[in-house]
Amino acid sequence: MKFKSLSILFFIILFVFNTNASILDSVKTNKKRVAIVSGSLGLYFTASYLYVQNAWWGDISEEFHFDPGNDLVYALNVDKAAHFFGGVYASDLFSSSYRWAGVGETRSKWYGAAFGIGIQLAIEFKDAYAPYWGFSKWDLGLGSAGALWPVLQNYYNPLKAVNFKFSYLKRSNIYWDLEAQRGKNPSKFSWFDDYPNQTYWMTLDLDKLANNNLLPKWMDIAVGFGLDDTQYLSSGTKMGGNQELYIALDYDTNQILKKWNTPLAKKIKFILKYYKLPAPTIQFFPKINFFPFFM
Repeated sequence: MKFKSLSILFFIILFVFNTNASILDSVKTNKKRVAIVSGSLGLYFTASYLYVQNAWWGDISEEFHFDPGNDLVYALNVDKAAHFFGGVYASDLFSSSYRWAGVGETRSKWYGAAFGIGIQLAIEFKDAYAPYWGFSKWDLGLGSAGALWPVLQNYYNPLKAVNFKFSYLKRSNIYWDLEAQRGKNPSKFSWFDDYPNQTYWMTLDLDKLANNNLLPKWMDIAVGFGLDDTQYLSSGTKMGGNQELYIALDYDTNQILKKWNTPLAKKIKFILKYYKLPAPTIQFFPKINFFPFFM
């Protein structure tokens, strides 16, 4: 492994264990659980980093550089929604882990945000050596904003009516076709970079937002953001394409499954609250379409 990779990995591990030490010193918690959570997060960071090191760029990395602007046309900023969503999910996951370990609500939200931002920073350090893009201040900023979203919800209750979800269904092979033109052969599991088949959603709980009585409490409204399959390669950069916008019904799975509170149920409900289930959907840009069960 190259020295630059070891340096970044050392920084990540040091960050995890310094955070662990500060928690144990500052609050009364279940120390064994804190150690389990922090150790698991350290392993998560390490395993994720090594996977990205080998699966994304391998031996084709270049010198550290900032993105020249390719990231503002790549995937027509659907990847920015992915960074924001990733920040929200990581922050909530880590803060929930620390709540399990006995850390207070507010403190756990801040620690979750710190870990979420740390992940975004690690990703951008890796992008900084990539041949087609570089360290993106936009990606880092939006990913960090996502990591701070649960913190803002903790301080301002009306924001709890606004949440974010993700859906994926392989409808097109364009991602694999364009990667093949680049001379790459991504795994069939490389869905994380397959933006034409991803949709990112902002959901609105109308009952919390405006005491709505028109819809059942378990039904919400969602606005979706995606990318069509008309992009092409130009000098190694994906160009063209169209953004897609949707409005759909959504389901509050926590409300539907509120009486199911076993430890397993809580884990399942945590995952479901971030995944947009199929529902009647209207695409309103760049053309009008209706889908009975879009995902």
